[in-house]
This record gives sequence, structure tokens and C-alpha cells, in this order.
Amino acid sequence: MARVFVELGIAIVALALLARLANRWRLSAIPLYLLLGLAFGNGGLLPLPFSHDFVHVGAELGVALLLFMLGLEYTGEELLASLRTGLAAGVLDLALNFLPGVAVGLLLGWGWLAAVILGGVTYISSSGIASKVLGDLGQLRNPETPVVLSILMLEDLAMAVFMPLVAVLAVGHGAARAAVSTAAALATTAIVLVLAVRQGRN
Repeated sequence: MARVFVELGIAIVALALLARLANRWRLSAIPLYLLLGLAFGNGGLLPLPFSHDFVHVGAELGVALLLFMLGLEYTGEELLASLRTGLAAGVLDLALNFLPGVAVGLLLGWGWLAAVILGGVTYISSSGIASKVLGDLGQLRNPETPVVLSILMLEDLAMAVFMPLVAVLAVGHGAARAAVSTAAALATTAIVLVLAVRQGRN
């Protein structure tokens, strides 16, 4: 773990310097982060011997911090309001992104499960990256931003149900096991939303 923390510290310093540079150029730091990862990752110009534990811990920590900062930006009431107003756009987003992925998978001769997984790949977006870009550009309070974030949040909620369902089906379990997994995911998501709204008022 000592090596993981050292690697994490080096990465944070490098990313901080890039963020400083991006701020001076009035750009989002996301493209610079990606270029840095491509340059020093596997197959890059100068691959660095980062450990597997560092990659795993760093990815989990980064996602958690991004979602935490997004949670600080919006209250539970704002979350529900954005979900209500963005429901129609979320359904359109599902139709325009998920269904074409499934269709391409079937046209390639894949089975239904593989085609559905491809549909999930073409449907989901990174809410963390999108939120970071909006924050870097100072657009979190723009009038169109709530609709964009509501679509991203609907995608995250859909994935909270989609991933357990696909995981159960992929390992060969039957419909009953898949139904239990889906019900558990729905219940967990509902409990989190209720707690966010009710406890957010206190």
C-alpha cells in the first residue's frame, strides 16, 4: 500500500499541474488528463510502471470524489426536479443510443445478450467526466445544464439496474436469479434517492 500512496501522490501532483495549465488557458483539464494517460499508459510514448493496485484504487477514488462533488452542488429536491423535467429527454436518449447499439450487435451476428451489452456501451455516458467539464467551463448554473445532468443521472440510474441484470445473465443464471438481482438494484436505488431527499432537508 505504501507504493500505491506514493504513486497516487505523484499522479495527483501531475494532474494538479495540468489543471493549473488548463486554467491559465481557460480550458477544461479533461483533455489534458486524457493525453497524459495516453502518453504514460500502456502502449504510450513513455509507459510508467504503475501497479495494478494503483490503477484500481485511483479509479475508484476518482469516481467517488467526482460524484461526491456533484452531490454537494445539488440538493435532493433539485435532483428529483431535474429527473422529472428530463424524463422525456432521457427516454429519447435511450431510444437514440441504446437501440442502435443492439441493432448493430444483431447485424454483426451476435447473440441477444452480447447485442444488449453493446447497447449499454453505446447508451451510457460518463456523468463524472461531463460534470467535470461543465464545472471547469463554469457552466454548472447555465439554464440548459440541468437537462444535461438529468439525462446523465437517468443513465446512471438505468445502469444501476442494467449492470446487475447483465452480470447475472452473463454467468449463465436463469430468469429468476436475474429478477432478484434487478429487484435488489431497484430497491437500493430507490432507498438512496429517498434518503437523499428526506435527509437533505434536515
